[in-house]
Amino acid sequence: MDTFHLFPLLPFELRALIWQSTVEPRTVEVRVHYRNPYYDDPHLHLVSSTPLPATLQACREARNLRLYERAFSEVGADGRYVWVNWDMDISSIGTSYFSHFHSSAPLIKRLKFERANTDESFYHWEVNDLYAFLNVKEIFVVCADGVRAWHAAIEEHYTKWQCGEENLYLIDPDDGRIMKATELDAMMDQE
Repeated sequence: MDTFHLFPLLPFELRALIWQSTVEPRTVEVRVHYRNPYYDDPHLHLVSSTPLPATLQACREARNLRLYERAFSEVGADGRYVWVNWDMDISSIGTSYFSHFHSSAPLIKRLKFERANTDESFYHWEVNDLYAFLNVKEIFVVCADGVRAWHAAIEEHYTKWQCGEENLYLIDPDDGRIMKATELDAMMDQE
């Protein structure tokens, strides 16, 4: 049975609960691209490979429940946006600068980015932009220079991790392995 013809006859409250149960955590990929990457181009473009959530494609009733919000339209000159559920989705910005997301930063609860801890620009300056992510509950770092390079990152940048050290996850770019930063520090301290 592909279609449940009695669905519209269910009480609205029950239909709303069913629509809410269709929302699943996603990793929402968002990147900022420059028209000309060789100089600071004021014409930024938001790019995302994340498809529109299926719930939003189902019907008007599902869309009207506002299970997702338009997000990141302030990034870039053309007003593009991505649909996000701030409570569930991970906002993955890759190597895009944190500063491009200052308007959305307080809304982001799960942040993923790629950086090298050995990059002087990140280590000394850009890491300070993490303060804008006031309500972040989890941070996932794709460690471009390898997980071991992030040993002691908790202490080095401890005031910047708004999520707390127990919710900082490090991702190995080679094998995709995920490790809590506290686990890495404990492992490295034992060696």
